[in-house]
Amino acid sequence: MNQRPVELHHQVSAKRIIVDGSILSGLIGTLVIAAMVYNAEIFHDDYPPDIQEKAGPMSQRAKRQRRIVALLLFLLLFDVPIYSNLKLKRRNHGTLPFLVAWLNAYAVSAIFNLFDLLVIDYLVVIGLHPEFVVLPGTEGMASYHDCFFPFVGFLKGLGFGLVPSLLIAFFTSRQWTKGLDHDQVT
Repeated sequence: MNQRPVELHHQVSAKRIIVDGSILSGLIGTLVIAAMVYNAEIFHDDYPPDIQEKAGPMSQRAKRQRRIVALLLFLLLFDVPIYSNLKLKRRNHGTLPFLVAWLNAYAVSAIFNLFDLLVIDYLVVIGLHPEFVVLPGTEGMASYHDCFFPFVGFLKGLGFGLVPSLLIAFFTSRQWTKGLDHDQVT
């Protein structure tokens, strides 16, 4: 088992990160916009506090819908980085060091986080501000045009992405074997 160490920059793929981050952004962006068009109240707790307060408590119907959307978001946020790491592992001939696996998974999720800030929050919600993003009873509120609130959410997202990326890296960097290793058989 004589393997030459490969430098980190030969194992990380900016193309893989950008492509898979774009795929994740497209999938989740579509899900979020579709859910907002269907019922923006699903994202009640993601609005600034004064909008949440004026809109009143989230309805039971929106809470049920939110669980479904949250499950889909959760699956995508795990599945796409896992897929990306496994593709990278294949490209690296079956090896994927933990640091490379973590960096790839984190960067893919960070691309989505940036997409969420720039496209969903700044372009759609703040810039275009279509009627479907406005919760009933909150029309005309200044907080809909607050650029700082989504930026804080972006920073939180960068922090929240650390733990799932570590878990993904742990599982995708391992060398899984069936039964005993050849070295154990004597």
